[in-house]
Amino acid sequence: MPRRSNRLLEVDAQEALLSALISLGIDAEITDAETSGGGDQPDFFVRIGDSVLVGEVKSIVTEAGTEQLVRWAKRLGRPAIVVAERIAEDAKASMRRAGLNYLDRRGELRLFAGPVKVDAKVPASAARVEGGTLSSQVSKEVAISCLLQPDQPHGVREVATYIDRAPSAVSNAMAGLREAGLLTSKGEPAVPDLFRELSVRWRRRPVALNDLPRPGRGSMNTQLAVGLDDVESTAGWALTDSLAASAWGMPIVARGDYPPDFYVPTESILRRAVAHLGDADNSATRACTVAVAPVRLVCLHRHDRSQSNGQVWPVANHIVVALDIAADKARGLEVLEQWNPEGIARGW
Repeated sequence: MPRRSNRLLEVDAQEALLSALISLGIDAEITDAETSGGGDQPDFFVRIGDSVLVGEVKSIVTEAGTEQLVRWAKRLGRPAIVVAERIAEDAKASMRRAGLNYLDRRGELRLFAGPVKVDAKVPASAARVEGGTLSSQVSKEVAISCLLQPDQPHGVREVATYIDRAPSAVSNAMAGLREAGLLTSKGEPAVPDLFRELSVRWRRRPVALNDLPRPGRGSMNTQLAVGLDDVESTAGWALTDSLAASAWGMPIVARGDYPPDFYVPTESILRRAVAHLGDADNSATRACTVAVAPVRLVCLHRHDRSQSNGQVWPVANHIVVALDIAADKARGLEVLEQWNPEGIARGW
């Protein structure tokens, strides 16, 4: 039986389950489980019509913890439901196969009890332990680093070297991701959960410019830290969004004269770009956009994809580009779903 959850988490989870059921027009009554003074006790009971389910509250459910939950539910000999703030996708698949009901508080309910059969999206409820798992630059950089090779384990020193951060900071970030069920004990990312959690926190704030940097503008390019030489070993501007997606082979169409979108390393460089290249009065006639990179890693490790699309611009890594594409609610997820890059394991 899973370890007992704390009382505040139980109450919060019960309210979340009631809200999810009400949103679907399902009448239900939740009562606390009675304690007998011996052994593990259920967290609560939920009555739906003539059916009574045993409720178990968890903060995070990973694939590794699913087997224990399934064994617990089988021992009960009666319907059960797990309410968690986050349930990994592979864990959900295992729970479905085992016939175990669940509420992922990010917005998904599976409930088969008597005549009630629900497998649907529901309104997300606020999570109590959302915390700051991906709030820091280091944690975001660790997530991107692991997602670049999602089919491989990753160690602290390897990641710290790649993102140029202190091993202690990387170790703390990886521990937080493991606790949140987004990274395995071997440093393998939970896909697509880690990408989706990161995409929620990924922000790009572009500024439209009247002109763009060009090769051969020596002193100006130096002042703007464009970094057109030794692309893969120096920091500088990184192409992203549509043109970068095309360079990586995503199934996305962009006109030949489509204005590029760049990340720049710092706020001061962005201000210099505005001063030298001009702030565009009309975004429709912009020459390009620039935005300060959400994390330093974006501009630290760039890629030369000139053989792929003829672009002279260094390109951000494919996870960063995928994050920016995913931000487009109208087309992003559809484009990513169709993209199966050659020689690259999907991190989404």
